Amino acid sequence: MNLRYLAALSTTVGTIVGGGILALPYAVEKSGILVGLLLFAVIGAASILITMYTGELSSRFKKFHQLPVMVGGYMGRKFRMLTLLFQILTIYGAQIAYLIGISIVLVALFDVPYYIALTLVFLLTLPLIYKGYKLVEDAETPLLFIKLGLIVAVSIIILTTFHVGNISLFNNGNIFGPFGVILFSLTGYTIIPEVREELGNKPKDLNSVIISAYVISIAMYVLFTLAFIGAFGSGVAEIATNSITSNGYQLLLAVTTLFLLITPYIALSLVLTDAFSYDFKINRGVSLAMAAVIPFAIAFLDLDFQAVLSITGGIFVSALSILILAAVHLARKRERAIPKYYVRGGEVAIVFTGIIMALGVVYTLLQVI
Repeated sequence: MNLRYLAALSTTVGTIVGGGILALPYAVEKSGILVGLLLFAVIGAASILITMYTGELSSRFKKFHQLPVMVGGYMGRKFRMLTLLFQILTIYGAQIAYLIGISIVLVALFDVPYYIALTLVFLLTLPLIYKGYKLVEDAETPLLFIKLGLIVAVSIIILTTFHVGNISLFNNGNIFGPFGVILFSLTGYTIIPEVREELGNKPKDLNSVIISAYVISIAMYVLFTLAFIGAFGSGVAEIATNSITSNGYQLLLAVTTLFLLITPYIALSLVLTDAFSYDFKINRGVSLAMAAVIPFAIAFLDLDFQAVLSITGGIFVSALSILILAAVHLARKRERAIPKYYVRGGEVAIVFTGIIMALGVVYTLLQVI
C-alpha cells in the first residue's frame, strides 16, 4: 500500500465522515434498528455506485473538471447550472445544520441564548474562512485520525452503558425516516475527481479506495449509532452526544461534537467562497458574504437540526445523484468506447441507483409538504 493510496483513502474517508454522524442515532431509533441497518446497506450500496459513476464520468474528460462541468458536458448548459445550483444548496444545507449543531452545544455548555452562541460561532470562524485554506488543507490527514479516534473513543465509552432493552427492532410508522440523514452522511462523490488525479488515474486503485472508504465509514456509523441507541433508546438526543449530562464525560463529548461540526463547516465555507470567487468571478469579499452570511442568517431562524440534514440529503443530494446517473447514461449512449475507469453492472445498476434516489426525493418532499 503506497503513500498515494493512503492519501487518497484518507481524503475520501475524511470527506464522507462528518457531522452527519451525530444525527444518525436519533434518526435510526425512530425507524427501528433493523430498518436502520437495512437502509445503511441499501443507501450504502447506492452511494458507492454514485461515487463510482462520478469516477467514470470524470475519466471521460482529459482535463480535471468539477461535477457541474462534467454533467453539463453531456446534458447541456441548463443542466450544468442546475447541477451547480444543487451543489450550492447542498453546501448551504450542511453549513446551516452545522451552525445549528455547534450553537446548541454551546448553549448546553455555557447556558447562553442560542442567538448569542450562533453569532459567536459566526464571528470566530469568519477569519479562518477568509484566510484559512492552507491551514485546513495541511491539517486534513491529522484531522481525520483525530476525528476517527474521537468517534471510536466516545462509542466505546457509551457502549459501557449499553442495554438490550433500549433497542427497538422495528417502527412501523417511520420506515424511511432516516433516509435523508443516512444519505447525507454517506456523501463522498464530490471528492472523486481530486482522488482520481491523486491516484494517477489507476482504475483498480480507485475502486479499492471507494469501497474501502465506505466500509470504514459505515462501520464507524453503525458502531456509533448502536452505542447511543443501546445506551439511551428513545431518549437519545437529536445531536447524539447531547444525550450525556454526566460531568465526567461532558467535556470529551463537547470537544468531539464541536470538532465534528466546526471542521467541515469551515471547509465547506471555504469551498463555497472559492466557487463564487473563481467560478463566477465575484469579488472575494462578496463571495465570503454569500458563502458565510447567508447560512448564518438562515440558521438564525432556529431550524431543526435533523430536518435540515434530512432535506439536504433526501432532496439536494438525491437530485444531484440523479443528474450524475443521467449524465453517465447519456455518455454511454454517445461514446461507444469504454473509458479507462468503467463501472460494471450495465443499465440495471444505474436504474437501481436511480430508483433509490427518486424514492428518497419523493419521501422527503412528502414529509416537508
